[in-house]
Amino acid sequence: MQYFYEALDSSGQTVVGKVDGNSVEEARSRVLIQGYQLRSLAPDFATTGTLYAQNLPAITSTPQSVAAQPVARALAPAQTQARTGGAVLAGNAAKVASKAKTQPVARQIAPGYSLPQVANASSLSGVNDKERMLFFQQLQSLVHSGMTVYMALDNLAPRTANRNLSLVAKEMATAARTGSPVSNVMARYPHIFPEHVVATLRGGELGGFIEIALSEIALDYEQRVALYRWVWVPKAIFAISYSALPFVIPLFSSFFKGLSAGDAKVFYVLYLKQLALLIPIFLALPLGMVLLARKFNQPKYRYTRDSWGLKLQPFGALQRHVALGNFVRMLSRLHHAGVSPSVAWEGAMLTASNVVIRDKLAQSYDIMQKGASLGDAFAQTGLFGNSIEQLIITGEQSGQIGEMLDRAAVMYQQTVDDAKKKAQWTMFRIGFLGMLIAGGFTVCWMAYSYFHGMFSFTETAFPELNN
Repeated sequence: MQYFYEALDSSGQTVVGKVDGNSVEEARSRVLIQGYQLRSLAPDFATTGTLYAQNLPAITSTPQSVAAQPVARALAPAQTQARTGGAVLAGNAAKVASKAKTQPVARQIAPGYSLPQVANASSLSGVNDKERMLFFQQLQSLVHSGMTVYMALDNLAPRTANRNLSLVAKEMATAARTGSPVSNVMARYPHIFPEHVVATLRGGELGGFIEIALSEIALDYEQRVALYRWVWVPKAIFAISYSALPFVIPLFSSFFKGLSAGDAKVFYVLYLKQLALLIPIFLALPLGMVLLARKFNQPKYRYTRDSWGLKLQPFGALQRHVALGNFVRMLSRLHHAGVSPSVAWEGAMLTASNVVIRDKLAQSYDIMQKGASLGDAFAQTGLFGNSIEQLIITGEQSGQIGEMLDRAAVMYQQTVDDAKKKAQWTMFRIGFLGMLIAGGFTVCWMAYSYFHGMFSFTETAFPELNN
């Protein structure tokens, strides 16, 4: 097994290299034998397939603050960065760093941070939330049973009903077999796996809790499916009422004109002519809305879409709580995994599903890199309430930051549940209101056209009554 290491040489310069070892302790001893002051150690995923990173305290007589503690980064291709500031790159680490210089620049949807853009990203899509939920639920169950990620994906891929998802699962299995991070494959399919889902699994790879990450992804999709579970009822009734309009509108006017002419053919001709005119108009409206929605779902409109979404209540509150809940939960996981605060913040902020919130978290990441505390970072975002900020500050002062992050995650889960109920009720009311409007218009038009046609018919058939 090979490990990347970060250390200080006798002159105080940073040295990054690679060392063999059957265990973490053996690799650590070999670095110390070279006369280096070890700062951090991480497994080489390309050769071991190990999906975790381990922090080691600096071996120095001078105590360091938590914020200043160096940490080993998971050196997956999408996260590898060349070190600067007089660092000396040695051995295979130099090759890895040189490759990192050619990595595509992060896609900037808006001012802030996003996942690194993957070359040759695919436009493959056609997977709905229910299919994703089932896929991740099964994958988590197989991993929980003791299977490796490769074995689980290799088992699940041929059984996945959705053809596109099955193809991607096979590619993910191949990556897992060769020791590459599975999240890198997912990142190549942005229309199947959103950025925050990829970031959640990448955080699991970094912290060594893939099973938990898969469970949280499955739970996220389960909540999304549950949110829209009963909305189909008013949607279906509205669709029936709307689709009935082009058939009802010309019915009575054509009927009474045919009756006045005394010929049934007149009724059929007039009715079919008006029907042929109205059906394309009524089809164009929903089709135009679908096309507009697809255009608005393009990445270049992501920031605008998420900004509007936060302002539309109560759906904005749900988006906010889900994004912050994902962030706090991942931050807590990475903290318990031993990842330093700044790296944990960077990995956790990408799990926020709303890019506006992600950008605000990214601003605090900048001060985290300068040594700010978690409490300061939470306060600067302006996203968290006073209760959450006080929990974090108390956790830092008492040395129980992990426990406080766990409590914050529980609090956000409760707020998400409450916001989801409000959003469900609002969607039901909107659908019910749309049903009443469409159905009411249909009934009113039928009554109007019937009586108008009837009175027009009597005037035409019995002109003597007009005197």
